Amino acid sequence: MSTFLLDKSYETLNTAAAFIEFHQDKDHRRAFSASHLIGFSLDPNPDAGTDKDVPPQKLSLVFSTADVVVLGWGLGFLADRLRESTLVAVGIIPKRYAELERTPAFVSAIKIMQVGKG
Repeated sequence: MSTFLLDKSYETLNTAAAFIEFHQDKDHRRAFSASHLIGFSLDPNPDAGTDKDVPPQKLSLVFSTADVVVLGWGLGFLADRLRESTLVAVGIIPKRYAELERTPAFVSAIKIMQVGKG
């Protein structure tokens, strides 16, 4: 079992990833086929404003069966890994890791919405 959630919000491979997993907590994870990723966008989080405790970035991923929204800091790093097809997992870790210099991306929230299910 992967231990990436001990100190970072992501896991990558040196080759193309077949699936992308989203770990919402230690007991819940969902995976989507990387080939079903239709597109993604990295935008400022409209809810952030000037509050430093609210994640400033929003990474939206569109799969054929679900939409996934990831909130956090340094999400451009994850967008780059998506472009390279090397991102294999994304997860939420404690906030204390957000400030670590060796943590290029920090995820604070993941929301998954099934297509066709309100």
